[in-house]
Formats: sequence, structure tokens, C-alpha cells
Amino acid sequence: AKINKKETDLSMERRAVFKGWLKNVFLGQALISMALSYVMSTNPDAIFGSFGWYNNISNMDTSIQVLGFWWWWLFIVPSLRSRRPTGMEKKALDIAFLGTPLISLLSPVVTKDTGVIWLANFAVVAGAYGFAFLGGEDDDEEGDDGEGESQPGWLKFIYKSLDFGSGRERGARR
Repeated sequence: AKINKKETDLSMERRAVFKGWLKNVFLGQALISMALSYVMSTNPDAIFGSFGWYNNISNMDTSIQVLGFWWWWLFIVPSLRSRRPTGMEKKALDIAFLGTPLISLLSPVVTKDTGVIWLANFAVVAGAYGFAFLGGEDDDEEGDDGEGESQPGWLKFIYKSLDFGSGRERGARR
């Protein structure tokens, strides 16, 4: 009885705090971050050119360009995941969260063009959405724990690890 009351209170608190407007804030944050990171990756002078520290420190433009394409993993995908998506969108963002750091780490071996690396990260996120919505099945409906039965165990472990801290480890989520 005590556990049920706490779960009810927690559910009511979540509904009170996590309204639709907050989800829209996260979406707006992701869109603004996307635009800002593109400019950072391709032309950081447009944003930082008027600052003395930017012009006086050698290779500052390269550092900002690299931060621009890492922005996908650091801010854009986490902002989208903060909306607590379910089903196919959650699957897409899980794939994107795993794919963008791989692209950001491996792409500089192939090209030093930060704009191309930014576009590769964009392609990974768009491809993850395409795969999840067109090629993947909605795994949220399979299994008791919300994980698809068709997925291998190692992939289930990775997806569950991505959700650590979301309440799932306490049994609060399905």
C-alpha cells in the first residue's frame, strides 16, 4: 500500500512537472543547437570573429569547429531524448546517440572538413529516424520490459544502459 501511494505521488508529480510546453522547450533547444553547431562547424568567424580571445589564440577556430560537430552528441540528440520519446522515436534516438560519437571519432581519419563531419552526423540521425520508422518495428509493444524480443542480448544491454537514471532501474518505467 505504501509503495502504491509513492508510485501514485511520483506519477502525479511527473505529470505536473513534465508538461507539453517543456517538451517543446527541449525541441526548440535542439533546433537552435543544430543551427548554432552548423555555423560553428562551417564558419565560426561569423559568431566569434569579433572577440579578441578568438583572434589571439592560435587554432581557436579549429577547436570551435570540432566542438560544432561534437554538438550532435553533446546537446542535440540529448535534447531530443529529454522529451522522453517512446516507441520508434526512442529507438531512433538511441541509435543516434550511439552513432554520433562513432562518426565524430572516426570521420577525422577520412576528412578534416568539419562541415562534412557535421553533415555525416546529421545523416546518422536522419538515417536512425528512417531506420526506426521505415525499417524497424515498434519494439515497445514486445516483451514485458519494453525491449524487443528480436534484438540480441548485447543490444538490449546497451539500450538499457542508455536509460539509466530514467527510473527504469527502479522499476518505475515498464
